Amino acid sequence: MITTPSQHAALIASALADVIRSGARQHPDRGALERIAELLDTVVIAFVDAEPDADAVAAPADAVLALQDAEILASRSPGAGLPLGFTAAVLAPVTGQAPELPVPVGAASPQLAEQDARLRARLALVEEWLLDTQHPDMVPAYASMSLTLRTKLAHIAAAVAVGSRA
Repeated sequence: MITTPSQHAALIASALADVIRSGARQHPDRGALERIAELLDTVVIAFVDAEPDADAVAAPADAVLALQDAEILASRSPGAGLPLGFTAAVLAPVTGQAPELPVPVGAASPQLAEQDARLRARLALVEEWLLDTQHPDMVPAYASMSLTLRTKLAHIAAAVAVGSRA
């Protein structure tokens, strides 16, 4: 049973680190992915070491900085394949704010627009489940689904951007 927001945030960060680390094994950008996973491990440690407070509404500074560094490293390593905002759900249990969804794309094609809308709806639902679950064993599956959906949305956004340049 998840008992505190800090524990929940640590579980989400740990699950993301595990998913990223397992995907890094055969990946050409393995070094960047492993470094990002290490930064997420730093987030876990920061939450575990934080004073236990069920009513906390602020994340430890070390956790926030490590998440920012992970996002920056991912943006500087596009070959790693991690979308902008892939860590969005980590702080949500502590702050009480739902993770921001990626910006909807103005798809030129009705098929891409429909796919984007469907994926955004699924992502909102999966992240709601991720934040509402009280069962630690469910967090890895929800975190993995969140990352997968965010990656698919980023691919649609990239396809739309390429299409609009053509």
